[in-house]
Amino acid sequence: MLPYFIATFTALIPFFIAYRFKFNSVALAACMMLSSLPLILICGFKFKKVGTDTGSYIYFFNNLQTFEDAMEMASHHGEAGYWLMNALGHQFTDNYFILFTFTAVIVTCCYMYSLKVFNLKTLSLFTLLFIGPYFFQLNGNRQAITIALFSISVIFIIKEQPIRFLATVLIGFMFHKSMILCLPLYFVFKGEIKPRKIALILFGFLLFIIFFQMFISVASSIDSRYSTYGDQKAEGGGIVVSLFNIILFVWFLLARIVNKHILATRTYDVLLSLYLLGALISLMSIILRVDPSGFLRLSLYFVQLSTFLVPLSIGSFRDIQMRWMITLAAVLLMMAYFYLTMSTFSHLTPYRFNPALGI
Repeated sequence: MLPYFIATFTALIPFFIAYRFKFNSVALAACMMLSSLPLILICGFKFKKVGTDTGSYIYFFNNLQTFEDAMEMASHHGEAGYWLMNALGHQFTDNYFILFTFTAVIVTCCYMYSLKVFNLKTLSLFTLLFIGPYFFQLNGNRQAITIALFSISVIFIIKEQPIRFLATVLIGFMFHKSMILCLPLYFVFKGEIKPRKIALILFGFLLFIIFFQMFISVASSIDSRYSTYGDQKAEGGGIVVSLFNIILFVWFLLARIVNKHILATRTYDVLLSLYLLGALISLMSIILRVDPSGFLRLSLYFVQLSTFLVPLSIGSFRDIQMRWMITLAAVLLMMAYFYLTMSTFSHLTPYRFNPALGI
């Protein structure tokens, strides 16, 4: 676990300095680049046994040597952007670190852009790294790119910029087909967030539970990889993660109710409504007892918005002493969650560097 903690806190230091001393935009961008380096290093230069699915990504990388190979793969499976990225990597080196480095650069740039736009300072980056999906790329290489792109598309939902939203979703679709599920969200959350829209979401959730297997069958007919999303486990899949997501939603909702005069904004309401989708998927995962490595991954598109909801909800408390107490409690809780999930799930520990680094 030590390499992860070193990388995260090394990334947080220049980020904190930039906001603490109110650097100008150029200096802030430079600090963001410095923050990005340790994160890209630890994700890009991981050993092949770090992450349950890493071996399969390396297998495809080794077999997609040319752009012709990539387009052949895309003709059967779609997701041309990802396969072309594999072929592009071979133009530099045949070592698999290039594939994971490309992914780390894309994911990091997406999140740094989102963090800069929302401008919620160091706590936002801390949340992203400790309970957000940043390190999901260590196991879910393709989907991590689309999840990071979705964090940008949320900005376009809030600002009601449909062309940019559609462009972002389509780019994400080139890396992972699940991104297309986000396409209707712009139209659902366009305009004021009213109770009628929330009721529609809850009604859709109920229908999805009732006809779950039918939806999985339809998805499987499009891509056989989605057939595992309906696999059931003897115990509730990812119950710790699911409960954590649901508890966080309750906190965000209570903060919205208690500090309505501060949080009653379009930004918070859109973020909270989208997070509700992630909480409902988490709840569905518990109810249907499905494999967390499949269906529950869809929740990451939405629960990643804790990156912005955590600092917004804590910042809504105007009593300084109370705000610091809540911040301290949140930081400790997130660090405990980070340690638990990273050390338990997806074979992410012990961490080892790619032998190419000679470490």
